[in-house]
Amino acid sequence: MEAAGELGHAWRTRWESLRLFTPAEHDALPGLPFPAPAGTYPGKEAAADYLRDYAAAFHLPVELNARVSGLQRTDAGFRLSTADRTYTARQVIVATGPFQIPFVPPLAAGLDGSVTQVHSSAYRSPEALPEGPVLVVGGGNSGFQIAAELARTRPVELSIGSAYPALPQRLLGRDLFWWLTRLGLMRVTAESRLGRRIQARGEFVIGTDRRGLQRAGVRFRPRLVDAAGRTVRFADGSSREVDVVVWATGYRSDHSWIDVPGVLRAGRVVHDRGVTEVPGLYFLGLSWQHTRGSALLGWPLTIAAVALTPAAVRRATRVTRPA
Repeated sequence: MEAAGELGHAWRTRWESLRLFTPAEHDALPGLPFPAPAGTYPGKEAAADYLRDYAAAFHLPVELNARVSGLQRTDAGFRLSTADRTYTARQVIVATGPFQIPFVPPLAAGLDGSVTQVHSSAYRSPEALPEGPVLVVGGGNSGFQIAAELARTRPVELSIGSAYPALPQRLLGRDLFWWLTRLGLMRVTAESRLGRRIQARGEFVIGTDRRGLQRAGVRFRPRLVDAAGRTVRFADGSSREVDVVVWATGYRSDHSWIDVPGVLRAGRVVHDRGVTEVPGLYFLGLSWQHTRGSALLGWPLTIAAVALTPAAVRRATRVTRPA
């Protein structure tokens, strides 16, 4: 069940120059190689096309324009509600990923209406923004990549609250993920001592580092703490006027549509490697669901979940249209 009207929609709506930081040989799903040379980094359109072609190759019964607004447990299994249909199934796999809702800090509401504000999910290209300086807020991969792109044509400042560890895209002639795989780091489990240490350090910025951005002319600012009118203030007490702000401040999970007791605790999914305590209900693609690669496109997700063939999906699910 896909909320959008096309497969790969989430990829197609990202910024134009976005490229995967995992090479093509690590971007395939089971049974179909990614159609790009090893060592290359596919763009967003290639990723979206691959998902579309994957569904076609295996005749997957995808329902488009089917945004699930409610999930309840029934005596026979589960009931899923959309705007105009009801689905019933004996088993459900929630594969909506770790983050669904773009997050913009509440202080953004203090900015004047004349200031252009864009979340990274809605950013497309430098040409889509008004001319002039830009303040990018957020020090993750999106913030660094967008700042690097904008800096080619205009002054850019990047506000970050804490520095994420930076890793090069390639090291000694090999891609970063070649090393991570060979060293076994992609198989480190979330519960292990090393896994807990890695999670505590936060996400890594891959392929773009602070020195490189500074050489490109990006000016770094500390954490943004206040905004009023056209003026923003930073943690060191400095301030500046802004015309354009790109909020690369990430996403938040939203599982509010799941009305099944025992699945959520304080808004977080309660599971063991994707398996919930509710028989027949599973999750796939959560961050650190089991290993570092759990939420990445091409890594086998080593979770104890049921594998359903297309035929099994058809047997397990039926669609009931309202009268």
